[in-house]
Amino acid sequence: MMKENINKIINAVKARCVLFTNSKEIFYLTGAEFDGFWFLCVNDKTYAICSKMIESQVREFFFGKGVDIHVGTPFHKTILEILKKNNAKKMFVDPKYMTALDFIVVSEKLNQNGIEIEKKIGMLDSVRMIKKNNEIDNLKKSCKIISAVCNTVRKELKPGISELDVHYKVLELFSKNYVAKSFVPIIAFGKNSANPHHISSDKKLIQNDIVMIDIGCICNGYCSDLTRTYFLDRIDDDRKQQIWNVVKCSQEAVLKGIKAGLPISWADKTARSVIESAGYKNKFIHATGHGVGIEIHEMPSLSSNVKGVFVAGMTVTVEPGIYIEQEFGVRIEDTILIKEDGCEVLTSAACY
Repeated sequence: MMKENINKIINAVKARCVLFTNSKEIFYLTGAEFDGFWFLCVNDKTYAICSKMIESQVREFFFGKGVDIHVGTPFHKTILEILKKNNAKKMFVDPKYMTALDFIVVSEKLNQNGIEIEKKIGMLDSVRMIKKNNEIDNLKKSCKIISAVCNTVRKELKPGISELDVHYKVLELFSKNYVAKSFVPIIAFGKNSANPHHISSDKKLIQNDIVMIDIGCICNGYCSDLTRTYFLDRIDDDRKQQIWNVVKCSQEAVLKGIKAGLPISWADKTARSVIESAGYKNKFIHATGHGVGIEIHEMPSLSSNVKGVFVAGMTVTVEPGIYIEQEFGVRIEDTILIKEDGCEVLTSAACY
């Protein structure tokens, strides 16, 4: 599997020499769920560059996998030695996934020795967008866990509980399921729900209040993303009910029609048209969704100006929302798998 992933990348960027420094990218290529080392591909050879501190861990993981282990710091010095040994004249890097300092140091060191640095932003993006069967299995596991966590938390909502109480209950449930958070949980009561990325506070829940829960976890390296908007006991305001219904209809319009071959922009245009028709054009203030995989936000972005079409195997979120400043907000989000003839909704938490 590692060799297959590496060959795909080499072929995609049409390069024979590529350096990876980001732990997420290295995990995608190799399956290593620990960081602290760089991964270099030169021609048909692969190298792991690490410090003495994690040498034994790196050697154990890559044993029998045909990876040459080089131990020594600074890493850029070792990179140069390997490139010279292989007579490499050019090396590709993705500056999006390198720290500024690493990029500057590596560039300067290689340029001083006549080796060109070629910047290729998003080298892995096109390959990562289409999930393989094992990736889909892990995404489904992640979505199953997050759905169960949301259902559990929903049952514990009661007057007097605070956003932070719910926030840490989510983290406790993650721990019990042996998973980590894929992003900081967003728990918002009342008017706080009008802020799409609200930071959990000590605000307490009151009867008939609105509750927005946006949570995700990482299972075996793969992320899930789910948002539900609930009302404690009942909706005591016809306007709130109407807006909730509009958001739900907006999401359903996308879920019913989305499939491989449609323009990616179709999803945003479809969700937005429902919300705009209801009179809330300026209250839908973000894209309709995003890709999900080893990172919580991946390509593609489900916005109206994005190019390309949906392809079977993509996993994306569909999350329309309406936000009324200083009053309340409603967002409903699910993670889905794109198929040839439709989609499979991977998250299953109750909506009511």
